[in-house]
Amino acid sequence: MAPSAQFYYFNDRIVQANEAVLPLQDLSMFRGYAIFDYARTHKGKPLLLEQYLKRFRSSAQALRLPLKQSNEELSRIIGELIDRNGFTESGVRLLLTGGYSPDVFTPADPNLMIRIENSTLAPQAAYTEGVSLLTNEYLRDWPQVKHTNYLNAIRHWPRVSAAGATEILYYWQDEVLECSRSNFFIVKGGKLITSTTEYILAGITRAGVLALAREQGIKTEERIFSLEEVWQADEAFITGTTKRVMPVIKIDDRPIGNGKPGPVSQRLLQLWAAQVEG
Repeated sequence: MAPSAQFYYFNDRIVQANEAVLPLQDLSMFRGYAIFDYARTHKGKPLLLEQYLKRFRSSAQALRLPLKQSNEELSRIIGELIDRNGFTESGVRLLLTGGYSPDVFTPADPNLMIRIENSTLAPQAAYTEGVSLLTNEYLRDWPQVKHTNYLNAIRHWPRVSAAGATEILYYWQDEVLECSRSNFFIVKGGKLITSTTEYILAGITRAGVLALAREQGIKTEERIFSLEEVWQADEAFITGTTKRVMPVIKIDDRPIGNGKPGPVSQRLLQLWAAQVEG
């Protein structure tokens, strides 16, 4: 079992883990009204923290939850939490809740919690051998906001786990969207294709990978595409904070391309590791 964090940040101070307690009247518990974000550290330093904090603040504004701390203050708090918890590699989870609602419906002063989690990357085989996905027709509620409602993903997780798959790939009316916890790309004829951000969460890793691809002269398209295009793709991969650039070799028992990790995903993974983690 992975070690637990000893220290949390709760509202205005760093406390022992057992002191970071939300009373039952918090709106996050009764209505799921809360937002979060998650960054990863490498050698004790948070990766791309500025971008994650920007998205966290954007989600807070969308739900009209005031975030009193500046990004500079949040960065300082996160650095102290990383030092005090002492994990070799860690994840940084921020949570902002709807607060202690007087009528279990109206948002109140939000509660801010930050915790450091022991974090490990996926096994190397996920990158050298690839992973599989299962599809599900589903359009997430308010997908542009990183809220805590993962009801559909958790409901389907038993069948995903039983199939040995890594993620659920969402599509809606034949438009391919994203995975439950990552963004999705296909490669066709050397061109990188991913969905527009109209109906998906704009991933931090997604944006970085698109930028890297353009720098390398790889053509990119952000557009609507169908499941039929996925079946005809040369390769596919997912991106995410903990997944980085992970090749997908099979979806719903149908092989993608030649059923092996493709050269574009492998190249982008190497570039990502060198530029972001190097």
